[in-house]
Amino acid sequence: MSERDVLNPTPAWQEDINDSMSPDYGFGNNRVSTVATLQAVSGRPYDRQVGVRGHSFTFTWSNRSYQCAQRIRQFFEQHERGYFTIIDQDGGGRHYVGRFTGQLQISPVGNDMWTVSGLQFVEIPGAPMLQYPSDWDNDSVWELPIDDAGDQQLAIQGNWTQTQHPVVSNGVQVERYSFDNPGTNAVDWAQYEYRGYGFQLQLLCGPAQGQADVYLDGTLLQTVDCYLETASAVPQTVLTKVNVPLDLHRVKVITKNAKNAASTAPAVSWWALRVMR
Repeated sequence: MSERDVLNPTPAWQEDINDSMSPDYGFGNNRVSTVATLQAVSGRPYDRQVGVRGHSFTFTWSNRSYQCAQRIRQFFEQHERGYFTIIDQDGGGRHYVGRFTGQLQISPVGNDMWTVSGLQFVEIPGAPMLQYPSDWDNDSVWELPIDDAGDQQLAIQGNWTQTQHPVVSNGVQVERYSFDNPGTNAVDWAQYEYRGYGFQLQLLCGPAQGQADVYLDGTLLQTVDCYLETASAVPQTVLTKVNVPLDLHRVKVITKNAKNAASTAPAVSWWALRVMR
């Protein structure tokens, strides 16, 4: 089956099952870390992304109708080797695509009511979605070209220069970095690998900035134009891509030696990637 099969399409009471398909409120939302860490006896740890794991939920349906319990059993059996959609109706309506794991337990509790337990819902990487996550304020993380330990996370080829920028955050000065390219060589590139769904790409924009091609996993998304009439001290979001399934992805920016007619130079400056988790 597919993402078009929705376990709980509505938070409302469903007359056909004389109940609601949404699980009991207060279920756990967990995610196993996919970062491998190595650390010597002394010194800082070194981290590397080694896999893709999505969210997992432990569900219970307490004191439900017999029809509701049977519908849950049907989803468990039907999608044992496939996937379906569940909606967090109590948490803003975010969609998740995956399947049930665990041991299904349906227990009578009296008065023709039943409790369903023992199931965990696990997201499946690469599965398409009816609605992709897009709450950038609460569900996204920043991926920077230089991490907190000072290690470069951005892969580059060509004439890129690392530039340090002091930034005041919550009253404290912190260091941020950009990778700047004059843009005169049409094959220079910068690439970032991330785990998650969609992304927002931030590049510096101004009167001396040029155009660049943006690729996702080897496919051209679009050409972005970083020209602004007035110089900006902060980067701009030049591309937002929402409809991306959970997986390991690579965002690549390639210089074009091209610019807006009003721009004075074809330069390209990578600042940050904002990733939906």
